[in-house]
Amino acid sequence: MQTRGKARDHFWRVIKMAKANKVDLSSALDEGLITSHEYADMITGCQGCEEVGKCDRLLAETDHHTEAPNYCVNRVTFAKLKAG
Repeated sequence: MQTRGKARDHFWRVIKMAKANKVDLSSALDEGLITSHEYADMITGCQGCEEVGKCDRLLAETDHHTEAPNYCVNRVTFAKLKAG
């Protein structure tokens, strides 16, 4: 079982992945596309990810992606928000 990372680190990781996927989480919250509970769940889900190292390398390599990687626990949410 993986030890959960610091929530703050995963908060920023979620923000970076969202930006890389052209998803504005603040606007999504303001527009009611996601709730604050769903947003918190995204961070908690990220904390449980076993591919954090891969994610950090991917985000360091480039700041734009057409979609979140297959291993991303928030992949479906990012795709939904990107589609509008």
